[in-house]
Amino acid sequence: MFAELTLPLMTAGWAAAATTAAAFLDRRLHTDELTGIGNRAALRRHARRTRRSGLVGALLIDLDHFKAINDTHGHDFGNEVLAAVATRLAENTAPGERAVRLHGDEFAVHLGHIGSRAAAKRRADEIAQVLAEPLEVRGRRLTALGSVGLAVAEAGAPLGELLGAADRRMYRAKHAQRSAVALAGRPRRVRDLTPPDRTA
Repeated sequence: MFAELTLPLMTAGWAAAATTAAAFLDRRLHTDELTGIGNRAALRRHARRTRRSGLVGALLIDLDHFKAINDTHGHDFGNEVLAAVATRLAENTAPGERAVRLHGDEFAVHLGHIGSRAAAKRRADEIAQVLAEPLEVRGRRLTALGSVGLAVAEAGAPLGELLGAADRRMYRAKHAQRSAVALAGRPRRVRDLTPPDRTA
């Protein structure tokens, strides 16, 4: 009788332990260790799970003058700034969106449910305004502005193409101080849009 009772309990315990271990591994695989938000793997998974019709979008965000923050205050302080930016992005994502850190001071937001290109542009402006709000790190008040590139494509477009288009727009925004939108895979239809209000 003892053996008959013990075996199911042990089996249930192993199953629970395996489930816990799998969940832990999944979090490790899809979480950026420094900031606690999603990483590139999480972005790919989110893109696979989004709708298969209509429009999707991606924002690429590169913090402006981040090197100066590291040089002035040190890398530990800079890491805390990155974590604060990540938290702000994650707290301001809407249903169907996913904010991740790609690497360094570069972040992305995948927009999984877009009604129109104009709606995507409005969302990009909203996120740019959120980033422009001051942060407080170690009692210091600072502004971590970011250059934002936006790309919009038909659902099902390869994520790499979408990110590539957003990346090109982001670098254009960084050098020209303006936002832009690109329709991934159709470069001849790229058009610049009025930038959000940016302050130094």
